[in-house]
Amino acid sequence: MADNVINKIAKAKNGYFTLKNATDAGISRWQLQELLNAQKIQKVRYGLYAMGDVIPDELFITQLLCPKAVFSHETALFLNGYSDQIPFKYTLSVPHGYISKTLSAEYDVRHVAKESLNEGVVLIKSDLGNDLRVYCIERTLCELLHKPSGLDKERFIPALRKYVASPQKDFLLLMKFGKIFHVEKKLLSYLEAIQ
Repeated sequence: MADNVINKIAKAKNGYFTLKNATDAGISRWQLQELLNAQKIQKVRYGLYAMGDVIPDELFITQLLCPKAVFSHETALFLNGYSDQIPFKYTLSVPHGYISKTLSAEYDVRHVAKESLNEGVVLIKSDLGNDLRVYCIERTLCELLHKPSGLDKERFIPALRKYVASPQKDFLLLMKFGKIFHVEKKLLSYLEAIQ
């Protein structure tokens, strides 16, 4: 009985559920432990479980634990398909005032104004087919230019070249983000240099 209820709860989140989801559905901790012992479910993080057959998707798990977070900077470049280098440490943007020691230990955390946090967010499938909140390539390119001290030109210039060659490019959107991040002149000089 308990595993049927858990299965219904988990379907809503691609096979994942929280302890709160389970207790709200009337599943006791004892029943959860029974399901864990029977390997019908697995504990993936504190307070977060998955069905036994789910392959843990670390990026999606992070998104479940911090639903406001958006993958950004070099991570967004990689997830958007504009870099083939897997980031050494994944970068997340969170709203100003959001503090998480767990996130800071595992990720490069950037703080963004609450009103602009969701600007340019797209959903991109992880390698395991789960939706991840990621900044669009236009915002990503402008964010990378915004702080030139951290700009990795060996990643940025090939990404910008690929963007210019892409049939999906949107120069109006690119310039909109250029204006938001105050990098229009830098962006135009890079665009002129690569064409």
